[in-house]
Amino acid sequence: MSVLPSPYVGPGTGNPLGAVAVGGGGRRVEAIEMQTGRAPTAEELAFLRERRVGRLATVDAAGAPAVVPICFAVVEGEGEAAIVSALDEKPKRVPVERLRRVRHIRENPEVALVVDDYVEDWRRLAFVQVRGRARLVEPGEAGFAAAIATLRSKYPQYQRMAVDERPLIRIEGLTATSWRGSGSEVSDLPRPTDLAAIVQGRRSVRAFAARPVDAELIRQAIAMAGWAPSPHGRQPWRFAVVERQERKLALADAMAATWQAQLALDGQEAAIVQIRLAKSRERLLTAPVLIVPCLYLAKLDVYPDADRQAAETTMAIQSIGAAIQNLLLALYAAGLDGGWMCAPLFCPDVVRDTLGLDAALIPHALIPVGYAAKDPVRRDRLPLDRLITSWE
Repeated sequence: MSVLPSPYVGPGTGNPLGAVAVGGGGRRVEAIEMQTGRAPTAEELAFLRERRVGRLATVDAAGAPAVVPICFAVVEGEGEAAIVSALDEKPKRVPVERLRRVRHIRENPEVALVVDDYVEDWRRLAFVQVRGRARLVEPGEAGFAAAIATLRSKYPQYQRMAVDERPLIRIEGLTATSWRGSGSEVSDLPRPTDLAAIVQGRRSVRAFAARPVDAELIRQAIAMAGWAPSPHGRQPWRFAVVERQERKLALADAMAATWQAQLALDGQEAAIVQIRLAKSRERLLTAPVLIVPCLYLAKLDVYPDADRQAAETTMAIQSIGAAIQNLLLALYAAGLDGGWMCAPLFCPDVVRDTLGLDAALIPHALIPVGYAAKDPVRRDRLPLDRLITSWE
């Protein structure tokens, strides 16, 4: 492979448009550098959340640099994102306070973090670099407990480490630079391929960019849903796909009365109900694709007693959840995002009749699908020791 110049052209190279590389077989690979010196975009924050390792660059008071690989997480606070990294218990030759990155941060808080994907197909190279001011946050300080919970959620290894008993590094005031191979949109920054990163990277998106979705990606994701476990292998679920705007509008209008009645039951003021109703409606109308998972009981085993028949139905309902999870993970791995809306549970007949579905189908969920317009707020997950209630 010949490169003119290196494909990892970045800030300060004097080439704001990036580089050109010639790959195997003479393929032309253009490198595109995005705008620098501004707050991280939703796509860049998503890229950071999904990766497991970054390279932290620090300098001491004399300007001598050092780079070290770190585990990290993105946290939200006071309206902006920050990066946190634990000082963990892996074998170290010096006390935590004498670690080079700790000494450097105390002498010069300006740092940079680079997170990248390298593949042999250089058209798929990508990195995100963030700069900011680092500081040490001690146990008990504001935001410390939440940061530890986020790190432990991302890295199960921290569940068994006393990272909550030592300071952590927090990088604030972030500015970003990102780079990718040409031929893709900004939101096409590569998604991870290992299962843990896919499961932990999946997020529930409520705002979508006005960008069409390739129908083949939807078909592939539904095919993956079909591999979910089900009672006797009967696959008691089917999927309706809604793309045409007039069908989305008809569905939103038909569900509006039920939505409003359900929201009113929460005892909220009429104005709040209308705001929530408008947001749900907007979510349906702005998503490029809607997928409606439906329960299909016609092919289940039939039993003479009511108890076993009820259990058969329960198994089918459990399995549609597994199918939806497969669907969401497959969409995420393909570069798309979705969100799980349960609204059809409250008006299955309305949804079925509006979409003209077979009478044997029972709509159970609504999955808006597209490319995220902004990074959603993610809720902390329970630590592992609270998920396991018994192990004997």
